Amino acid sequence: MRVLIVDDHEIVRRGVRSLLLSQANCDVCGEAVDGQDAVEKARELKPDVIVMDVSMPNLNGLDATRQVRRILPQTEVLILSQHDSAEMVRQAFHAGARGYVVKSSISRQLVAALEKVSRHEPFFDNGVVETPASPGPLGMRDILQRSAALEHALRDSEELYRSTFENAPIGIAHVSPEGKWLRVNRQLCDILGYSQEELLKLTFRDITHPEDLAQSRAAAEDLLAGRSDRFSGRKRCLRKDGLIVWVNLTVSCARDSDRKVKHFISIFDALTGRANSEASLEPPGIARSSNGAVMSRDLRHPEEKGFKIASTLEESEKRLRAAFSQTYSVLLLLRPDGTVVEANRAALEGMGFARDQVIGRKCWEPWWSALPDEMATLKASIARAAQGEVVREECSYCTSNGMVRFADRTLAPVRDDNGVVVLIVASALDITEQKELLDKLEQRVHVRTQELEQKNAELRKLSARLLQIQDEERRRIARELHDSVGQLLAAISMNTSNIQREKGKLSASAASAVSENVKLAEQVSNEIRTLSHLLHPPLLDEIGLLSALKWYIDGFSERSKIRVTSDIPSDLGRLPRDVELSLFRIVQECLTNIHRHSGSLTAFVRLARSGQGVTLEVKDEGRGFSPSGESIVSGTETPGVGLRGMRERVSQLGGQFEITSNGTGTLVFARLPLVEGFASAGHGSSELASGRSQWKN
Repeated sequence: MRVLIVDDHEIVRRGVRSLLLSQANCDVCGEAVDGQDAVEKARELKPDVIVMDVSMPNLNGLDATRQVRRILPQTEVLILSQHDSAEMVRQAFHAGARGYVVKSSISRQLVAALEKVSRHEPFFDNGVVETPASPGPLGMRDILQRSAALEHALRDSEELYRSTFENAPIGIAHVSPEGKWLRVNRQLCDILGYSQEELLKLTFRDITHPEDLAQSRAAAEDLLAGRSDRFSGRKRCLRKDGLIVWVNLTVSCARDSDRKVKHFISIFDALTGRANSEASLEPPGIARSSNGAVMSRDLRHPEEKGFKIASTLEESEKRLRAAFSQTYSVLLLLRPDGTVVEANRAALEGMGFARDQVIGRKCWEPWWSALPDEMATLKASIARAAQGEVVREECSYCTSNGMVRFADRTLAPVRDDNGVVVLIVASALDITEQKELLDKLEQRVHVRTQELEQKNAELRKLSARLLQIQDEERRRIARELHDSVGQLLAAISMNTSNIQREKGKLSASAASAVSENVKLAEQVSNEIRTLSHLLHPPLLDEIGLLSALKWYIDGFSERSKIRVTSDIPSDLGRLPRDVELSLFRIVQECLTNIHRHSGSLTAFVRLARSGQGVTLEVKDEGRGFSPSGESIVSGTETPGVGLRGMRERVSQLGGQFEITSNGTGTLVFARLPLVEGFASAGHGSSELASGRSQWKN
């Protein structure tokens, strides 16, 4: 097992290396000092497992994990961090990590974690995610385990898709709307003679024969404009070694919900060597057709290029008939009016007709296709070819037993010395199997997309459930502290007060101890109350957001020495319970971030209600951070995880969340919609009752 160690503290790297060197199956292949270094070293060393810290300069461990998993999907990441919160674990697994160990547990859990992660199994530090002691609602550990299982299932599905793409017996590529190669498989590299790295630096234009560029560009424009969804035809590709390879090309596209092309899906089926003789006889505009590869060097002089037909129709037919005798391609010779004058054996056998059933008849008669639209298209295409146009198109045709098949059809005009079209060469390549394969690939992509959407929806539900559990746990702990510990402290205070009234009967030292105990009990009671209210203020349930925010802002200003001014309307009224809780948590998180990260001495909170929504703004005058999540001031932390949590809260309520930050401060903006008809003066009896907790005094 090859392991890359990533941490910005040398002493940690040294300790991890020492521990791993004692394991026979571990090979420490390298070390990295930050997230950016980790991505570069991973790309170079291709380790099996990366032991990754979270808080590092240049690029944090979570962002580095995302990049590594995208570049090297088979490399697993084990997070090794000082952070022991379940939220950090969730973020780590969401980023693509497979395991999580707290640094205080290195000596006990690192080796076991590596063994599981190297087998692509999740590992959780028990010190971070505790298993619930008693049955109850779904716990954090269960949620994180299910999240990891979903990630694993997604990765397996991606691996199946990747394997199908890479091992397909035909060339497959994803191409950007601008023509840049996005992804290519090995077979396409073999066809074109390039390595994957070389081909990805080129564009579709770079491998297209100059004489075929106009047609390729026109077909791409039709796809981009939405006039068609698929294009099939034969074209010449330029190999790296200078050879020309003829391929049957089928291009479709992946579109977004607005029908905009995200990328093209191109399938290359190389033609066989038999087409060499046909290529020497046919002009560049006539597509060659067979079942395998065709290669030829384009060594002719410019004046020799193109197909020159003999001066008479008889000589033309003689040369073309000679070509018929040595090819298995489907070929028909037509007069400009569409009458069939010759059909080779491949055409007759492919359709299942005798020669006398075809010769002398118009090619759009029913024997060619039972589909009325196809017959009309063929008739129009022949008229275009008779005017001198080379027509390439996908078509359908019927065999004698009524079976409908599909083909790539080319209608190429042949001119006499005076430039008059005297013959039309109709060639066809059966693409039924390729079309079925493409349909299967597209169906697989569609199914895969649906699976991803379903998994993402499940992950969003799990994320929402995790936030709900966090709020419920805060509320539960706050209630326990207030209702249980608080009441016990109150009882102790009362009993001590009774004793204090009798202190005249005690010795001086005993009386002094009683007085001191009264003060201590009061201090503990105040701290318990503050902690309880910070976890979940009873004011939020009992009176509403307005009072809860004012209480929290006043207390925060006193504790942090940061001057916070607020603009909260006194007639705000009650809001839905989940909206009030989310707004309170956003303010709480923003002010905490200002205190921890910004260096600002002031903060401002504005809350306003208008129409069917409520808006919140929190801003400071601190150092700020960049949109990428990096602090503008080097070496300082940024509140990345907390910001993502706020985004999640707003998103779940269908709201809008924005952050503007620079070197002079940060502005956090949130807007949450309100349910139409919600009473502003109060929740209403049922809503208020559901949000009210039974606080004891």
